[in-house]
Amino acid sequence: MLSKLLKILLHKLRNLVIGDFRSKKLSAIIVEKIIKYNKKKKIKILDYGSGYQPKVIYFVNESLMQLYKKKISIDCYDFYSKKDLKKLNNNKKNNIAFHSINSIKKNKKKYDFCLINDVIHHIGIEKEKLIIGILNNLADVSKIVFIKDHFQQGAVSNTIIRIMDFLGNYFNDVKTPKNYYSIKTFEKFIKKTNSKIIERVIGIKLYPSFLLFMSNPKFNFIYLIKKFRIK
Repeated sequence: MLSKLLKILLHKLRNLVIGDFRSKKLSAIIVEKIIKYNKKKKIKILDYGSGYQPKVIYFVNESLMQLYKKKISIDCYDFYSKKDLKKLNNNKKNNIAFHSINSIKKNKKKYDFCLINDVIHHIGIEKEKLIIGILNNLADVSKIVFIKDHFQQGAVSNTIIRIMDFLGNYFNDVKTPKNYYSIKTFEKFIKKTNSKIIERVIGIKLYPSFLLFMSNPKFNFIYLIKKFRIK
């Protein structure tokens, strides 16, 4: 009972303090990169680990359709229960479909973009082989993979990011990781995949300034990667 009450309070506190600030900021960057690298009228997007409040993908979809007049098809995957899927797929957005992550192997579609936003560190950066396999599979079916995650610069920043992660995800029963990548460890990690880096964005302001040290842009990064393909 106490745990449930804490989750509700944290959820309400997060909505009060941050609202849609992060979702709108991140979605704007995603849209910018999609438009930069894809000139087609029709765009297919795979959102891996889209979450239980998938505001980012909703804002991405709205912007691409309304501002850029694109025809968008989106498949979202996460650890959704049947109850979650029933609720999410009743979103009145016929071009967005939510699926259980357990069914992703059955999906034979190809995509223009794959989004993997703040997912890798929740898998556990120590599970390198597993993450490499996931990224390679996503790169196999996507022209470009968009990775958003956290960088730490030492023990203090790692602890700050952990606190932020706890406050932002506890109400969804998402486990808080112990460790996050540094620039050096992430660059080394990417070299072990079958992909090449086509763009880096280091330092992104995704939180309001009044959060002080928690709003440090250095905690957030974006990498765009694509699979090495023999011509």
